[in-house]
Amino acid sequence: MTPGLIDKIVIVDLFALFLSLATVEIAWYFGKKALPNEVGDLQFFLMFILFIVPFVILIWFGLAIINYDAMATRSGWQPVLPLKNALSPPIVGGVIFYIGQSLWLW
Repeated sequence: MTPGLIDKIVIVDLFALFLSLATVEIAWYFGKKALPNEVGDLQFFLMFILFIVPFVILIWFGLAIINYDAMATRSGWQPVLPLKNALSPPIVGGVIFYIGQSLWLW
């Protein structure tokens, strides 16, 4: 095992988590400023939760998985990509984070 690889992976994942939370918070803030009457509407909230949040998570965590795959390949570990099944750890982690972030926005 390469020394420090786990530390790098944890830092990249925490950075993706922070960027995802910050991006959603910024989008929510600008949504409230641009459409102050719509924010209280259930349809606006569901649109935000069903379209904006998954897109942000897909971008930031997708980049983190690509980075992890490159680090693992260079270190001689088993590559992560392509994902083999629907219950692979990155997908399960993304779903758990999506549910948590949606509940946090609620």
